[in-house]
Order: sequence, then structure tokens, then C-alpha cells
Amino acid sequence: MKNISSLLRVTAACIGFAIPTMLIAQQPALRAVTPVDASVTVTTPVVSTIPAAPSANESKPLTDRWLDLNTLSWAGRYRNTVTTEGRHLYQFGQDRYIADGRVKLDSEGRYSINFHASSGRYFNWAYADWIGGEYSQAVVAARPYHSPALAAAIASALVLDPDGAVYKLGYPTRGGYFYFRQLYASATPVKQVTFEFGSLPIDHGQNSEITSFDDDGYISGERVRVQDPKHLYFDRVGATWAYIGSSLTPNFLARGNDLTRSNYQQYLVEKKLGKHFVASTDFTEIRGTHTWREAGAIKVPESKVIDSVLVELYQRTNSSTISGSTFQGASGFAVSGSKKLFKRLDLGVGYDSVDRYYAVYSGSIYLCVVGMGWNGDSYTNGKRAFAKANLELYDGVTAFGFYTHLTSWVSPPTTVAEYVNFNQGYNAGINFDLKKLINKEKRLF
Repeated sequence: MKNISSLLRVTAACIGFAIPTMLIAQQPALRAVTPVDASVTVTTPVVSTIPAAPSANESKPLTDRWLDLNTLSWAGRYRNTVTTEGRHLYQFGQDRYIADGRVKLDSEGRYSINFHASSGRYFNWAYADWIGGEYSQAVVAARPYHSPALAAAIASALVLDPDGAVYKLGYPTRGGYFYFRQLYASATPVKQVTFEFGSLPIDHGQNSEITSFDDDGYISGERVRVQDPKHLYFDRVGATWAYIGSSLTPNFLARGNDLTRSNYQQYLVEKKLGKHFVASTDFTEIRGTHTWREAGAIKVPESKVIDSVLVELYQRTNSSTISGSTFQGASGFAVSGSKKLFKRLDLGVGYDSVDRYYAVYSGSIYLCVVGMGWNGDSYTNGKRAFAKANLELYDGVTAFGFYTHLTSWVSPPTTVAEYVNFNQGYNAGINFDLKKLINKEKRLF
């Protein structure tokens, strides 16, 4: 592992001269993991790949030599969520900016600086509150309605949590903040092997952000990927050594010191079986927690009822202790399906079960008490049904909606444990694919 780490650092140093190009004033010149959130899917591969050359009939973008721009978008939405106590945590408008891509250091794109920049002030939020209030104020307003047991547990957690003072006052969630959540060097010296170093996306495999970590999340460290099914059987094998944390500091330029720390290891394999099925499994260790994740995605184009189905599982196999409190291992799952109608309407439905203390991965006793995990913030914990729809209004303009409702708790029958961050939630809005809209007249990106 030390040899791999040294090789990655040498590789990053060799191509590091290009980083200043990306850092001038942090302007929105800018990756999104799939999907970006529960409402609008902006598809970008997690794996750094060398794109195929365009066909003879397809002209190259003007910036093709230096820039691969995967995503450039703006979205606005109205979000409304209600806690299990009947209090609103969200009841206002939000917007989100995303820019994602890479600067190529050679014409083939084997060496690059990859980036993902977005709005949002927290590990699993890319939206910023915009109209009608903000989350921090809603959290403070909801506290007087907590049960005595929950209020006492929160007060104790705030004292024990390193970020307790920030949580208590409510961190700002408004404004046009725009941060490099991910910024990393990538090198593919041979076709089958890729090295990455810096602030990286979290590799879900085929698991979604429901049973893994939010698509807006980030880690800091190094990764090796091998894609050689001819010799390894698996289509993809990956290993990551990193640090996960700094949940209130999405800006990589303010948490560069995270590269000197380590609390995260992941080992993942992925395999395609035929034309319609792909599966992955991984083992992840975070702060001493051991978790297995498995998922399989199947396409059923012959079916008139559904186009694809995703089944995902996780098992946290050991207990963990945070600030003197012990949290037992647990497991969960999610099942979802999607269907496209009339070429412009995408529908999705699903059901998931996420354990009460999924927040143990954060190492925060406060987040464990209030039930705010690091998975997708539209799902959090509990057993819940959900549905979503995306309607393409115009080429590059999509309207979306999302709804979720808690059906039951996944927790011991205690007053504190039965608190869930939200009982039901919905949002609706519109997403503008700025890359597609800009490229209508001439292919710039």
C-alpha cells in the first residue's frame, strides 16, 4: 500500500503544474456522479475513462483538445419536508449549480485534472436555500417541539460533538457559494490501469446514494482502478485509501489537509453478465465500521411495464462507539424501477429500508441522535416508499418532481430512537442543462 501511495503522489506531482489553471478565483468553469440527487438525474461516470474518438460525421467541440465538460447545469426547486414531530425542516425555494469535467493534459486524455464544483454548504447537499427561509432557521424553530428525551439527547450530543457549536447555531445554508467538492489528478499510463489522487468522488459501484453515500459527497485520498476482464474476470476492480469527513467544509481548497489523514478503505469489483445485467460488491471500512454492499441492475427492454430494476443491499457487520455510545451493526436494502414514456417522461418508484443509525459513518454523535445519515438527503433513514418523475419540456430543459413517505421506523422502540429527520417530503422544480443549451448553435463543449 505504501508503494502504491508513493506512486500516486509522484504521478500527481508530475502533472500538478496544471492545477493553477483550475484554481483561478474558483470560477464556475467546471462532475456529477450519477444521479446528482433524487429529483433530476445528471449522468456522469464515476470512472475516469478515455472517451472514444468522434465519428467522421460528428464534429469535435471547439474545446475538445483541453476540456471534457460532462455537466454544466442550474436547477431551481421548491422543497417541503415534515419531521416525525410534524415540524417543517424545509418549506422554501432552493437552487443548485453544478459544473463537472476534466482538463486534459495530453491529446488522448490519459492524464487529466478532474473537477466537480457545485453550490451547497454540506457534505450531502448541493442545493442552497434561496427563497422563503433557510434550513438552519427551521432546525432551531423545531427544537422546542422535541420530546423531553430527544431534547436531552440532543443537548448531550451537542456537548460531545466536535462540531456541536456549529450545529447548535445552525450553519448558513443560503447564498451563491460555489466550491470544488472534487479536484483530483488522474493518470492512465496503460489502458487497463488508472491512478487518481486528490479530492475524489465516492465510488458506489451499482449501489445508489440510498444505500451508499450521497452523490454530492467527497473523500480525499488515492484510488487505483483496473479494467481488464480478459485476465481478471471482473470488468472493474478498484481500491481506495482516503479520508472521509469535514462534512461542513465542502470546499477542497479549505480541507487540503485531509490528504494527510486516513480513515477510509474500499475494495470493489463489478461484473457485467450478458447484455442486460451488471452487478457490483464492495467492502468498505470507515472509522472501524465494516460494511458490505451489493447491487444488481437489470434492463428489461422487452417489458412493456418497466425498463429497468435496481436491487441494492448493505450490511454493517460490527458495532461502533462514538463519544461513549455504542451503535450495533445493521443492514438495509432498496428496490427501485424506472419506465420511460413518450420519449420525454421518465418515471421511477421504489421502496427502501435504511437503519436508524446510518449516521455512524460520520463519526458524529449529534447526527446519530437526530437521524441524519450521509446517504442521499432525500431518503435518510427509516422504511419509506418514494416516487419521482422527470419530464423533458425542451431539449436541455427538464421539469422534475419527487415524493417520499415514511411507512415505519427501523429502530429500537425508544422515544429518542423513533425520531427520523423527516416523515415525508416532496420537491418540484426545473433543471437547465446549460451545456446542451449552449451547444445548440455551435459545439463549444
